[in-house]
Amino acid sequence: MNMQEITNLSIDASTVCQLKCPECSTTKGIIKNGIIRSGFLKFNIFRDFIEQNHQIKQIELSNWGEIFLNPEIIDIIKFCHYKGIKLTAGNGTNFNKVADDVLEALVKYKFAYINISIDGASQESYVKYRINGDYDKVISNIKRLNYYKSKYDSQYPKLSWQFIIFGHNEHELPQIKTLCQELNMVFYPRLNHSTFSPIINKEFVREESGLNVATRDEYKAKFNKAYKRPCCQLMYSPQVNWNGDLLGCCVNKWKSFGNAFKEDLSNCLNNDLYTQTISVLFGKETVTEEMPCFKCPTYADIKNNPISEEEIYEYAAFIHPAEKI
Repeated sequence: MNMQEITNLSIDASTVCQLKCPECSTTKGIIKNGIIRSGFLKFNIFRDFIEQNHQIKQIELSNWGEIFLNPEIIDIIKFCHYKGIKLTAGNGTNFNKVADDVLEALVKYKFAYINISIDGASQESYVKYRINGDYDKVISNIKRLNYYKSKYDSQYPKLSWQFIIFGHNEHELPQIKTLCQELNMVFYPRLNHSTFSPIINKEFVREESGLNVATRDEYKAKFNKAYKRPCCQLMYSPQVNWNGDLLGCCVNKWKSFGNAFKEDLSNCLNNDLYTQTISVLFGKETVTEEMPCFKCPTYADIKNNPISEEEIYEYAAFIHPAEKI
């Protein structure tokens, strides 16, 4: 695979978050104290990087933190608009704290889509997982964003409501779907990945979510693969940390493949460690301790069921739910 053809990147705009979601690596201090660390993407460094890499046409800005806490987010959005770069926040944003001028900039400079994580239809259920979050404020921000979309007669940014299904909020599935219609958002249900608040009524969840499965174990049994396989990112939209460390995928918290802001991006994507890791994901080589995959829990599934060219194609062709609006 020719990594020089990469036109999509994922660059984390912020690894800082104001919420304390129980199962999040940011909450647990893994991000702050590991190789990723806490920080914001700096506009001047980002600008210089893009000027040196004109092939980049699309950037995903969200990963471990809340992108709207980045004090230079408007500069980043505006710059990418004039450079013709499509911006997305498909990995998710909690949308609790978004300044009004940022909301307007999202519309004015045509931010492509935002996936907003709201795991409840009331403050009572929402705050059980999104600790420190304010449900009413999130909904207010969405309504204000829709005001600007109407003012500028724009469909952008397109919005989806990411709803992680837990035992404490599963009863709200019908209500969430109604709210999505009212707010012009696409309903995007997700299966939880831990023992935190497990599903109670599996049949109800299968039907109301439209997923036809209620747990990640059910998903794996039905489709013969893990629910989440972000390894495809290495070949389609490599993850870059806010400080330039090339991580490859959004899960990697253990080792950098090089620094894309300090080194040539093409060299980082084509160095021995990166190319050998790709071979491992395709089942052509054995994982070594030097590779981040060695410590990754996802690799157990990849080892028994390697990535295929078809899966890469499906990943690249994936249309985020918000694009359906």
